[in-house]
Amino acid sequence: MAPDPWFSTYDSTCQIAQEIAEKIQQRNQYERKGEKAPKVQPDE
Repeated sequence: MAPDPWFSTYDSTCQIAQEIAEKIQQRNQYERKGEKAPKVQPDE
C-alpha cells in the first residue's frame, strides 16, 4: 500500500513550522537581552 500523498506535505509543513518557531524563539531571546535581532531572510 502506497503512503498517502498528503503525509509528505504534512510532514514538510511541520518541519517548516518548527524552523519558524525556532527563529521566533531566537528573536525573542535577543529582545529579552535588549539586543536588536538580526534580520532573518526566508529560505528558498
